[in-house]
Amino acid sequence: MKLYFLHHSGFMLDDGCRCYIFDYYKDPKGLVKGAFDQGRELWFFVSHVHFDHYNEAIKEFGSPKTRYIVHEDVHMGSGFTVTTMVPGDKVVLPGLVGVDDPEVSIEMFGSTDCGGSFLVRVSGKTIFHAGDLNWWHWLGDSLDNLKEAKALAWTELGKLQGLQVDYAMFPVDNRLEEAMEWGLIEFLRRVTVNGLLVPMHLNGPVWQPSTYYGALFGQVPLWNVSLDGDSICVDQ
Repeated sequence: MKLYFLHHSGFMLDDGCRCYIFDYYKDPKGLVKGAFDQGRELWFFVSHVHFDHYNEAIKEFGSPKTRYIVHEDVHMGSGFTVTTMVPGDKVVLPGLVGVDDPEVSIEMFGSTDCGGSFLVRVSGKTIFHAGDLNWWHWLGDSLDNLKEAKALAWTELGKLQGLQVDYAMFPVDNRLEEAMEWGLIEFLRRVTVNGLLVPMHLNGPVWQPSTYYGALFGQVPLWNVSLDGDSICVDQ
């Protein structure tokens, strides 16, 4: 398998025959179009309707080999193979091309903003994409808002307690300043990442883990993406 960084919170996981695309917003290197032009089976996952997680341009890739799995706030219209989900939903979907295509198990967890987050199981691998699930602690906000943000984060992250995943994509947003890695730390207190952790939703420079983070989770394999189109080979 090969994991590509598209832009912001967008990724494409290529297993050699099928491409799983998460929160397509921009694709400056044209990786998704390249896969589409090659006739690949494409699965688009859309966590919510915010402009930096959903781009209506994904409709241009509609074909018999394209499936869309979207939160209910995303309205695709007719003529597409769409599965609509809300947090708490679980589905198992067959392939689109042939009977030998692997089934895909999908569970939608919650968010601390809009939409949901995805847990995807296929071919013995487990992928988690957080969408906007995070501890959104905005420095300088009111005490009431900060208390509410923490409570919401604890509630939604608590639902992940005990999960083991191979690949996880989670926000580390520079706009949160000193609190930018707090949500990731709490995520890793609850979820074991065995294969690769990928920071996303940066809104600024590449994350430089703090000494505190390193002391807690320095053993977790990390792919610190920096450029659109970057890729990394992951375990088969």
